[in-house]
Amino acid sequence: MDELDDLMTPPPASGEVGVGPGAVSDSAPGDYAIPLDESPVSSEAFRTHVRRQDLDAIDVLARRAGVFNEEEIDFARELAEETLAKGEETSGYYFLFADGEQGLEGYVCLGMIPGTNRRCELYWIAVDPAARRRGLGRRLQHAAEDLARELDAVYLVAETSTVPAYAAARGFYLSGGFELIAEVPDWHDDGDGMAIFRKKL
Repeated sequence: MDELDDLMTPPPASGEVGVGPGAVSDSAPGDYAIPLDESPVSSEAFRTHVRRQDLDAIDVLARRAGVFNEEEIDFARELAEETLAKGEETSGYYFLFADGEQGLEGYVCLGMIPGTNRRCELYWIAVDPAARRRGLGRRLQHAAEDLARELDAVYLVAETSTVPAYAAARGFYLSGGFELIAEVPDWHDDGDGMAIFRKKL
């Protein structure tokens, strides 16, 4: 298994995604269930609903990656909190969770980009270091693409940093069929630009 098949990629900076008011939802949605591929993490589909315990699990997983700052880790948790409190349709965030015997092994968060026509953004894709090198990152990517299609998206967009620490993330996207469509220098900080990737669904 190529080491690029499993990774954690960073979120966009706070404020780059849309949220809105809405109702509370803490139950699994009935509209879709994304199955695992031929090498399943478990016998079930990726879980699609956010549970209260996921908030701490996401925090732990992000910290174990060793590349994110406190603001980024807080933002990852906030997306799950928003979805737990308001539901998927109102928050605009959709999750897929890979549960293992020892807890959360990986997850993705995505949503339609406000103000665009059928464009979806992959906000987070994360795999616990202990669960890597089994193709879980790639299976989560494919499941995210299926979910984006369910949301009627025609493009899936992902953003990450241009600094060397995120070279694996950039390689993951390129090897997964994404194309690099733009680089914005000094986006996150001086010397820390933003690389934008896109994949046609």
